[in-house]
Amino acid sequence: MFNSKSKKCINIALDLGVFGDRGFSKGIENLETALPKILAGKPDVIQLNPGGLKIFNKLKFKSEVSIALRLDVTNVYEPRNIDYAWDTADIASLDLANDPKVACVVLNLLNLDENSHLQVQCIRNIQVVAARAQKLGIPLMVEPLVMTAKPGAGSASVGDVHKIAALVRQAVELGADIIKVDATTPMSDFHQVVEIASGVPVLVRGGGQVTPQELLERTRIAMDSGASGVVYGRNVVQHPTPAKFIKSIRSIVHDNAKVDKAMKILESK
Repeated sequence: MFNSKSKKCINIALDLGVFGDRGFSKGIENLETALPKILAGKPDVIQLNPGGLKIFNKLKFKSEVSIALRLDVTNVYEPRNIDYAWDTADIASLDLANDPKVACVVLNLLNLDENSHLQVQCIRNIQVVAARAQKLGIPLMVEPLVMTAKPGAGSASVGDVHKIAALVRQAVELGADIIKVDATTPMSDFHQVVEIASGVPVLVRGGGQVTPQELLERTRIAMDSGASGVVYGRNVVQHPTPAKFIKSIRSIVHDNAKVDKAMKILESK
């Protein structure tokens, strides 16, 4: 899943429809028609749920893309007040990772307003899946996210580097092979997250909507901070020209381009 030359990774998250907010599926309402548009940008990886993997295989793409397969579901993104936050995964779903296109499996590690019950659920998911995945030789991507509830609107990311770093280190100690994590606020602190990951590859997550310029600037800082790549979802799939946006991101991640050059690629006709 990592580029053979740059050793970096661009993962486009298409697993958004599982999170209980219809707005997350904007731009990928129909995966059959959305997938070719995404793959035209030549990402290294696309992130799918089991249902998305079935659709991908049915379309029989001739593509070198790898699959990051999400195994859990959470309700923390749903646009409502959450009385009981949960994250669920079943070890049986790991069998789906036998698909030759699957390069890794993905699980959450959530800190939502210090909700210890939710965090315990995530830790148990990781402990069960990590042991079995290691035995089967399947890499595990853990998504340590520090979040806060938004009244009536799900949750939002928290960019506190101290809280993020603590959760990232917990993911590393639990056996994560890859880390997918939010940007820090300010992004200049992101190097601390990479350092505490102790050599485990760190991919920066896109999160909520930002401008293309901001996403590319964040990408440049992440790469300069030692990140091993990016995982971008809504910011790319909801863009009018997602393939071109992916190519502009590729210029930074794989070719070490500056933001100005990446923006020219995105704005070219």
